[in-house]
Amino acid sequence: MLYYNVAQLLKQGVGASRHYAISGDLYDIDENNPGPVHVDGEVTLIRIPAGILARATARLDLVQSCRRCLEPTETEVDLEFEEEFIPSLDIETGASLPITDDDEPELVIDEHHVLDLTPVLWQHAVVSTTLPGLCRPDCRGLCPVCGTNLNVETCSCDTSRIDPRLSPLAALLRRDEGEE
Repeated sequence: MLYYNVAQLLKQGVGASRHYAISGDLYDIDENNPGPVHVDGEVTLIRIPAGILARATARLDLVQSCRRCLEPTETEVDLEFEEEFIPSLDIETGASLPITDDDEPELVIDEHHVLDLTPVLWQHAVVSTTLPGLCRPDCRGLCPVCGTNLNVETCSCDTSRIDPRLSPLAALLRRDEGEE
């Protein structure tokens, strides 16, 4: 968990900042990454009128399925984000501050003035998994007929068959090739 006590920062004026290293684990990012995924990076916490602005950069290694052959492959993911956190208690008086339904719970600093960066990092990591990479630049993918991984073995399938919906385009292509 990535917790930061921001009580002293909340007592300072707007513009005050603190710089911290990020080092921790995230869990259950997706079906390929159910266990711990280590995260390293840095965060700058800046006092703003409404609370604390967190500017972070982080790097993590995810296992993703190659978008062509579906083999698991390690992908280094760089995250960069800014999030605004609001306090739940006034730092001077201890009085509860209004939290509206529009305020996301993971962006609220708790009653002990602790800011938890874990859910925000997790959300950004999950979003980054939606764009899988390739296992290697020259990945040949899967045979569209039999499903053989063409990086591992070849098959004798006829892949020249054209989708019937595209046959008018194929006819145009053949006609153009005949004119040359």
